[in-house]
Formats: sequence, C-alpha cells, structure tokens
Amino acid sequence: MYIKVKHIKRFLLVAVCFFLACFNYLNFVKADNKNDSDVCNKSIDADCDGLTDSEEKLYKTDPYNADSDNDGYSDGVEVKSGYDPLKSAPGDKIMVAESYDDSSFENNNSVKSKPTKNFSEKLKAFISSKGGKVTADDVKGFADEQLAGIMGEEITVDTLPEIDRSEINILEQNYDSLSEEKRKAKQKEDAAKYLEEMLYLLVSSAPADLATKEDFAAFQEDFISHLSEISDPGVDLKYFSDLGVRLEAFYEQAVKIEVPETMVDLHIKFFRIVKGVLSMKDLEVDSSDPLGRMVIFSKANNYIELISDFFRNDFSDYFLNLNK
Repeated sequence: MYIKVKHIKRFLLVAVCFFLACFNYLNFVKADNKNDSDVCNKSIDADCDGLTDSEEKLYKTDPYNADSDNDGYSDGVEVKSGYDPLKSAPGDKIMVAESYDDSSFENNNSVKSKPTKNFSEKLKAFISSKGGKVTADDVKGFADEQLAGIMGEEITVDTLPEIDRSEINILEQNYDSLSEEKRKAKQKEDAAKYLEEMLYLLVSSAPADLATKEDFAAFQEDFISHLSEISDPGVDLKYFSDLGVRLEAFYEQAVKIEVPETMVDLHIKFFRIVKGVLSMKDLEVDSSDPLGRMVIFSKANNYIELISDFFRNDFSDYFLNLNK
C-alpha cells in the first residue's frame, strides 16, 4: 500500500497555513463546548461535519449538509467554536465565555505591558543617570540590553511545552512475526490512516471549505492578504483569533487520535509546537504597541522556523523512509 502523496501535500498545506496564521493568536476566545474525538463515522455523522446526527437534531441543523448556513464554516466547527450554525458569518458568535469586541480588546490590552512606553521611560532615566552625556555606544548597549529583556528567551525545541507520553493513545505495531514486506505494508497502512484522520480534523477545523485546489488557493490568498497587514499595530487580530480558536478545536480532538507507535515521537514533537503556538495567548504585551508587535513577530519567527524544520526534516524523512 502506498501512502497517497496528495494526502501528505494537503496535510502539509493546511498545517503550515494554520501555523503561519496562528502565530498572532493573542486575543483568544475560549469556547465552552464539548469536543468530539471521533473521526467521521457516517452511520452516526452522515455529513461528516463533526456533529452526530442526534446533535444535528438538537441544533436544528441539516444532518445531510455539513454547512447548514452556507457561510463556509462546517456546523461542527461553528458549534465547537461558539458560533451559530444556522446564521451566516459574520455576526454569528454565540455561547462563548468571553465575547470579542473592540471595547473588550482595548480593555484587555490596557492591563498588558506597553514595551514602547517602558523602553522610553527607561531610556530617559538612563540618559539622566549619565548626566545627559551619552555616546552612541552607550545608547546601543542600553538598547541591546533592553530589547533582549523585552524579547525574552528564544523559543527552541527544548523550551516547548511538554506532552505526557502516557496520555497518548498508542497503536501497538506488533509486526515482528511478519515478513519485511508485510511489516512495511502494515506500517504504511497505519501511517495512512493516521494521516487521513489528522487531515480530516485539520480540514474540518479550517475557516473555509478545502475540498478542491481552488479552495486551497482561495484560502491561501485570503490568509496572505491578512498577513500582509498584520505588521500594522492598528490592525485588529480578529481573523487570527478565529484561527486560534479553530487550532485549539483541532488540538483537543487530534491529541486523542490513535498514534502508531513508530510515529509517537513525530506526533509528540508536532503537538509540542502546537501547544507552543496556543500558549501565545498568554503573552503579557499590548498588541497595539509597536514593541509589543515586535515581541509577537520575534516569537512568531521562532515558531515558523520550528514548524518549517519539522515538516522539512522530521515529517518528510519519516514518510520518505516508509515509502522506500
């Protein structure tokens, strides 16, 4: 059995888009909803939208239409993320612990640190301590020291959040009694199933339908459009916050997937990076502050490098070796 290249490519594309978009995941909105860990079973979820047919009746959604309100978001994702599956976006936010609006965003940022203001005040104090006589080297040394403190520790694999191996649902691969050819075939079958389940969860958590190449192209174009504006402190983060909610919904379901034992280390590294991205909601900086945005971009760059390295090396090497 050969693992379909198109599945690997689609998984890579969706995952990378999620990671690149979610690095500005600051004003996180928590949805107090249950997540279903089951991968699509059409006997209980006819339209494979993440809601069982019985849940569809409860929410009055169409059990044979994955997107009852035709707004590009599946019913399951909308319910899990706190949106009304019967009302087209935008303006369909419901059932959230904390609503997202401009006033709450401003209030939230008002209690966070403003690095630019702090830097300016410290610079004035530094110049004053020198009696007003400072050299270019003095200023450079001061700036380097302050910026290092503002940026904090560089994010590496070693600093990522840990994943408890004992909590992973591991699929034992006791294939030692099989021939080399049959053992390889079974491992490929297990890997293909794992990859397809991950792909299903990623696609179902995406902010739009990703069934065709055109859908993927539209998603990329929309993402790049938002990304091009994100360096402006005046641009809000609602788009990225929505993706953050979706990433958490994906995470809470995907960590329960059965993982082939030969893929456990790969699985753990991937989800350590996911947890790291999700932890950016706890950054205590004002995202409207210029230096605050610099902190975000610095950490974002760390995560981009980590996820790029993961897909370029760990992920690719595993599937290349499996298909030899």
